[in-house]
Amino acid sequence: MKDETKRQSSPTTGKEYSVQGFSEVDVSSAVEFEITQSPDYSVRATGDEKLIERLKVEVSGQTLRIRLASGLPFLCGHCSHGNVKAIVTMPTLKKLAASGASTGTAKGFTSGDDFDLRLSGASRAEIGVEAGKTTVGVSGAGKVTGELKAKSTELKLSGASRCELTGTGGDARLDSSGASQANLSEFQIQNADVDLSGASRARINMNGTLNAGLSGASSLEYTGNVVLGRTSVTGASKMKEG
Repeated sequence: MKDETKRQSSPTTGKEYSVQGFSEVDVSSAVEFEITQSPDYSVRATGDEKLIERLKVEVSGQTLRIRLASGLPFLCGHCSHGNVKAIVTMPTLKKLAASGASTGTAKGFTSGDDFDLRLSGASRAEIGVEAGKTTVGVSGAGKVTGELKAKSTELKLSGASRCELTGTGGDARLDSSGASQANLSEFQIQNADVDLSGASRARINMNGTLNAGLSGASSLEYTGNVVLGRTSVTGASKMKEG
């Protein structure tokens, strides 16, 4: 009997895109990405020839959008997950949004501008960013890792998402729900406001005042020179010094 699971993959190829003038990137449709800082703009895609034919790369306002046509990454039977990669260089990255199981890196960026990171739909990103006020939103089993140096930080995690950062974050706010996890033991922050619910877990390293609200069997472990401010621990939650 013929094995229908064996499929011949189509040839790989590469393509250059003439786009510039963007400071934000939006990636979707399970596209892999690699974004680095450079004085020059460039976008190149590599991967399965059939997927490259369907890849849409365009600039709208300040946003570079990269996606597969129709938003369905697996229309052709021989196309496989993660078989198209976008390589981007740009002077400044102010916002990165990844959705639909997209994965990749954004590294080497140093700026005093604010930075916004949004991950959803099981997307993942590893970052290396120095910025001003930084906002990170992760949902739908997404994950963010890497090094961040921010003047202030706001983290919002939901839907079993994960956050593992190193670096410094200034004053920080962490809002975590839906069994999400935040490992910030090597991410030095100052004052912190922490809200955990829905069996979420967090580890933080700080020097300042800690305000915390825990519910729904959540847990918080803190280290550093901590002054406890407003605290509320309910519903089998736990809060302890590490």
